[in-house]
Amino acid sequence: MAGDAIDLSDLPASSQARAIKAESEGAGEHSWMFSSSGTNNPHPDPARRTLAAGLLGLGLSPALAGDGPKVVQGERTWSESAMVLYFDPAVKNGFSLRISRYPERNATWVWCHLLLDGSLYAFTTRVAPCESSRTDPDQPTAFYTAPGLRVGISRLGTSSHLQALSFQADVRAHQNSGGQDGDGPKRVKLEGIFRPGPLKTGSPKGRFERTGRIEARLQAGGRIAELSGVGKAHEQTQTEPRFTAPFTYAMLWGPSASLVGLMSPERQYGDFEFAGLDTKMTSFQIGPWAQFRKFEASLADGRQIRGEAETVRQFKVPIFGRQWLGRIVRAKVEGQSMVGMINDWRPEDQAFR
Repeated sequence: MAGDAIDLSDLPASSQARAIKAESEGAGEHSWMFSSSGTNNPHPDPARRTLAAGLLGLGLSPALAGDGPKVVQGERTWSESAMVLYFDPAVKNGFSLRISRYPERNATWVWCHLLLDGSLYAFTTRVAPCESSRTDPDQPTAFYTAPGLRVGISRLGTSSHLQALSFQADVRAHQNSGGQDGDGPKRVKLEGIFRPGPLKTGSPKGRFERTGRIEARLQAGGRIAELSGVGKAHEQTQTEPRFTAPFTYAMLWGPSASLVGLMSPERQYGDFEFAGLDTKMTSFQIGPWAQFRKFEASLADGRQIRGEAETVRQFKVPIFGRQWLGRIVRAKVEGQSMVGMINDWRPEDQAFR
């Protein structure tokens, strides 16, 4: 795909916006994203191909040497992140892609994890540079990129009135549970689009969470998977430091229900959606990690809900001399089958119930 790539820096913002708008208004034909030659689509729209080709054509560069200031633990600084996830019902295939930008610190963090036929591939870095411009939630379009890496998440619409996200990654990953930054020996690719459902009501200010429809293609280890189904995405902007207080964060979804829950000594929040009704949580409690992990929540309408999640795969991401723990799970919540992730930061300091 890099052969006909167009660098995003050569594209005016209006052209980028038209490219995303074209894909968000498409009639469900997403194969244009998966072949630079267009052989999967007899009449590919050049404007649609521009966005995916441009993001994936950024190429590797010496900028990843990481010169200059980086994120300082506990320091207040503007940060912004976008993340998109999907796992199939069997939890054999899926992905998680997260890009966090720190413009004032010239740092971009990238986490890319692919699950393909049960094999896990991990790429993370905290030393990519970052452009100085901020991403405003009220901008009609936004582009989360990492200079020097072939990764990107692009937004059409404002964060509160999202129309679509497109995402791409072409990186060299480790075929293991992670825990180390930098290139690995395995080339992996990810491309896709997220079409959002309604905004979740239980998230704090500056965080925009949704479930929606994912269509994506994964490639790794000589294998390819084309995925389609319910997934999740979120954006978040803040000036408070990230990764300070310990937390456990659950994000689960299924065909007719979803759950988001955060437990931290400083705060708890979340929501539970079933059959189109989204209800805020007033509390979320979860036990310490176990292969089968129980949790419960109180909802704003007085209901109590309970669930249990089984860990299928787990991985680590290095942050500030510690390891962030990500766990891919299948779950049952009030009889509803879900998949997703439950993540722990500093679990040794958590007050589990």
